[in-house]
Amino acid sequence: MNSNKALVSIVMCVYNGADFLGEQLESILSQTYSNFELLILNDRSTDSSKDIIQQYMQKDSRIKYFENDVNLGFNKNFEKGFSLCSGDLIAVSDQDDIWIKEKIEELLNELGENLLIYSNSALIDESGHSLNKTLDYDVSHVDNPTFKSFLDGNFITGHTCLFKKTLLAHALPFPDNVYSYDWWLGFTASYTGRVKYLHKILTLYRIHRESVIQKLESHHDRKVVKGRKKYLLLLDFVNARFLKPDAQVFIQKFLDKKFPKKRSLVSFISCYRFLLKHHLDIYPWYKKSDIKKLNFIRKQCLKA
Repeated sequence: MNSNKALVSIVMCVYNGADFLGEQLESILSQTYSNFELLILNDRSTDSSKDIIQQYMQKDSRIKYFENDVNLGFNKNFEKGFSLCSGDLIAVSDQDDIWIKEKIEELLNELGENLLIYSNSALIDESGHSLNKTLDYDVSHVDNPTFKSFLDGNFITGHTCLFKKTLLAHALPFPDNVYSYDWWLGFTASYTGRVKYLHKILTLYRIHRESVIQKLESHHDRKVVKGRKKYLLLLDFVNARFLKPDAQVFIQKFLDKKFPKKRSLVSFISCYRFLLKHHLDIYPWYKKSDIKKLNFIRKQCLKA
């Protein structure tokens, strides 16, 4: 596949995005790489999103519009969008960001033999002013991570991704307990192929009251999914149809250590030893001192 000529399918899911939708559409349609289709899936918006989209459809034939019969929510909406893609490569778009005009071109040029590539973003406020933070201000991004690094958190954010359509053979349909689709994509891509991190800011990521990152308390943050939600998520990981037995055994051990049937000093020590032994694989994004890492691991065994 010649990635420099490949059709890229951009999937944008929209729900009441009228305030910022036009600015995002302008940034996508102005990309330096022009061989793409833009699939917009309207998830039963009640504002003027549809009118804005239709205005742009009249100006650019690369836009394909889909309106859901019922509200699917962002996970199922992206799942539907990915299934409709015609391109060999797929990029993900939120409704309220701004893309750097070279974004697709930069990701394509660096994709190579990797299955998925993701990048960094700069955070902006509702007015488009810089918040002087980047997306990795809390969780460090990792180049060529293993599947083990997704067991206790996620560091890949969907809107930064470009991936090969072949990933969908393993990733779809999304399991019922997957908290956010990008976590599942990262886990799946890291096991079935390679994931590359491009340390460049290619998106201006808008933070506002109605954004997904605000509603989910930063869905790329490792601290979001706790307790039973994480337990059920990891069960879906264990049961992933593409995993080989040794990987299933490892995830099940992690699950047993993190979620013992009864918490005790013995279960704590067992958890601590396991995480310490495998910390380079499970927590490659943790970059602080060894002393702080020991304390960090201790805390992971005290909570679900």
